[in-house]
Amino acid sequence: MVDNNIKKSSNPCTRCGKDRIEGKTWTEEVVEYFGKTTLIHTEMVCPDPECQKIVEEKLEEQKKKTKDMQAAKDERIKKAQDARKKPVIN
Repeated sequence: MVDNNIKKSSNPCTRCGKDRIEGKTWTEEVVEYFGKTTLIHTEMVCPDPECQKIVEEKLEEQKKKTKDMQAAKDERIKKAQDARKKPVIN
């Protein structure tokens, strides 16, 4: 008997919707408290190279924006901490 309610897993491209394919696979050994663990990383990419290039550019823009926002937040926190350390002159 076949269960018709089972859905096929997919990994669509965020831009064009095509099913992504394996681009690169690599392993990494991580030393933990109880020993070594081998992690297998798989990078999934869009089968359309032009689309993948655009996706990577957008991701790079997002990373830069996030990094800039974090730097601005850190600066605000630092200024607030410095302001609390200064003595109040009345």
